[in-house]
Amino acid sequence: MIPKELLSKEYIARLTVYADKSYIRATQDFVLFFAREFKFDEIELKKLELITEEAVLSTIENSFESDELESFDVKVSYRPGAFVISIEDKGLPSDMEHLQKNENTALEILLMRNLADEFNIINLGREGKRLELVKYLTETSIADMPSRNEKKLIPEDEQEAATDIPTMRLVQPEDAVNLSRLAYRVYGYTYSSVFYYPDKIRELIEDGLLMSVVSINKDHQIVGNLSLFFEHKEAPVADSGAAMIDPRYRGHSLFKESKKYLMAYAKNHDMFGIYSESVTIHSYTQQGNISLGARETGIMLAYASQSLTFKKIGGERTGQRQAVVLFYLKISQEPHRRVYLNEKFFTLLSNIYQRLELDREVIMVPDTELPEIPQYLSLVSTTVKPDLNIAVISVQKQGTDAIDLIKHQLRELCLKKIETIYLEIPIDKPCSALLAREMNMAGFMLSGIIPELRNGDVLKMQYLNNVTVDPEKIVLASSIAKELLDIIMSDYR
Repeated sequence: MIPKELLSKEYIARLTVYADKSYIRATQDFVLFFAREFKFDEIELKKLELITEEAVLSTIENSFESDELESFDVKVSYRPGAFVISIEDKGLPSDMEHLQKNENTALEILLMRNLADEFNIINLGREGKRLELVKYLTETSIADMPSRNEKKLIPEDEQEAATDIPTMRLVQPEDAVNLSRLAYRVYGYTYSSVFYYPDKIRELIEDGLLMSVVSINKDHQIVGNLSLFFEHKEAPVADSGAAMIDPRYRGHSLFKESKKYLMAYAKNHDMFGIYSESVTIHSYTQQGNISLGARETGIMLAYASQSLTFKKIGGERTGQRQAVVLFYLKISQEPHRRVYLNEKFFTLLSNIYQRLELDREVIMVPDTELPEIPQYLSLVSTTVKPDLNIAVISVQKQGTDAIDLIKHQLRELCLKKIETIYLEIPIDKPCSALLAREMNMAGFMLSGIIPELRNGDVLKMQYLNNVTVDPEKIVLASSIAKELLDIIMSDYR
């Protein structure tokens, strides 16, 4: 049994080995020793063994020269509901030309992405880089739970609409299993995987990273949910998502009432606002957001898998990855900030800022200007979400190498066949506009803005890796959103 105080540390254990293939077996044994403490079954242990082998082999082959005998660290750590393997080295960045030509390396990367629940690449500047492989704890996965009784409980075609009026309250950790069951009743197994792991939900709630309002019917079942996801505990903004309404209770305005409940919660906790993403397979959640005062701030193309369906709401699939509309709902007065936009995006984004009524000084940086770039190395993190086949590149600190670093990361993600790649750029410095301009020239399209995401506003851009988008299949609820889509699609290649 691992002591509880170790679980909250940066890592549970660390192994330092030389960059030599003879150490692969030792790293596998190291990882598996601790994985067994988390009760993974034999099938999952085999996956972890293979993931470790591929990750270590890739590090040895791509981060060091063949005549070097440098060392790197393998760490295991714990996050709420997840077991994390980290490989940190101070070797060279991956040689992209080598990666593109070497079929074995490409296969290693593909295996890691498919076997892990999350796949993160983090540039640590002078400290090198970190590869993170995240495996959700599977002991109580909802995938093993729906029994014949569960399926009989909610037959899809024979069920009558409910007439009782559910009550609402804040979620409790012990609600985790029933939340997972609700996800199954609403989406089957087409939804984001985190909601099929009750242990992960429970710990996110306990750690202050997830708050939900749940709707309870007369039989004490959870029949509705709307969540706030926080980047860190007590963050001033949160992502509103996981809107799930039991098919029997559609038409009861549960989404709108849940949103009002969370608005009151946010106001009582001095939050600046709530951002959210509304699906475009239908317009109901968009309409609900607009009626409550939320404003459109962008569109994320090709975000959700085309397999995502809603039981009893037009279950047919669109034949393409689904877009979502970005919304921001202002709750309380935010700080005054300056934001810097490149010339191409200025008109559209300044209009969005005006509609949001934020305390902002919006400054255009003309294309003829070359703003000064801070003379230090960038800090950039990349998160790959295999269940959605998307990646998010987040600029934490922009330095002299940001443009080359992001281009390098983009090429690597494209090689891995990640379909949609998002880029998040803080826009609090003039050089942010230069980075946005260069990334647009590299193929990133505009997506939108997210206010106050990380102590300031973030520009979101998007790159589609051989993904087809038919705008006619994107259902939008407002003329503003349609205008946004038209402008974004003008860059579609």
